[in-house]
Amino acid sequence: MNKFGILLLIAVQCVIFGWYYGAEKVIPVLNEKSRIKVGAIWMTIIKYILPVFLVIIWLIGIVDLFMKASQFELMVDITIIVLVLALSAVFYRMDPVKN
Repeated sequence: MNKFGILLLIAVQCVIFGWYYGAEKVIPVLNEKSRIKVGAIWMTIIKYILPVFLVIIWLIGIVDLFMKASQFELMVDITIIVLVLALSAVFYRMDPVKN
């Protein structure tokens, strides 16, 4: 089950990095500090290709899990997913501790 979380997390990070943060901001720094230069192809991979492939692999794995898992395993997996999502929402809405 852990591999599914990692795949989805990497896909979400690609979307956040490529679209929200703007990977274009990092290209000058990467090109300055590295022997390998990145450009438009790298941006296309980060923004489009990598997230799509990761989500497809994730979906195939989830479908396979549901086809092979017992009812008890599915209930445990669904419970863990609901708890993680609920706790994430609760922690997101909490005020940070101020010193």
